[in-house]
Amino acid sequence: MRLGTVLRHTAIVGTASLMLSIIGAGGATASVSADKTLSGSCSSDPKGFSGSARYYFNGVGRDVFTKFTYTIGGRAGSKTDVAIDVYSDKNNAPDTWWSGWSTDKAKVGTKSVTVSIPASSKDKVYVKFWVRWDLPGLDPTCSFQTKRI
Repeated sequence: MRLGTVLRHTAIVGTASLMLSIIGAGGATASVSADKTLSGSCSSDPKGFSGSARYYFNGVGRDVFTKFTYTIGGRAGSKTDVAIDVYSDKNNAPDTWWSGWSTDKAKVGTKSVTVSIPASSKDKVYVKFWVRWDLPGLDPTCSFQTKRI
């Protein structure tokens, strides 16, 4: 076999295997979207609470949440609680809880938490943020939900 023929066959096989690895064996293509952010806030006078959730669409039917960021304002004791949960809106049925993150040792200021929480993108997905300040006497709470995507 001549060198030119060998190189041509190698190029064709290499291109075909590259196409197979990009498209996949089933022929379906998948694309990953750029990171997006859901956010919101609430206040329990005079304390404020805000948060955001970073996510992307992974191309195979999932919104994947990768980072939660929250900010606690005012003053907080050593056992202030924060909970962040991912849900799917099921319209007239109970919403599906996918997963979440929580702590009972949150401090005043901004904190980011790296997570990996996939949720089905066939339903509208949203994130619930909740805080309870650890203060003498009654512990004020505040919560909000992001928009549904």
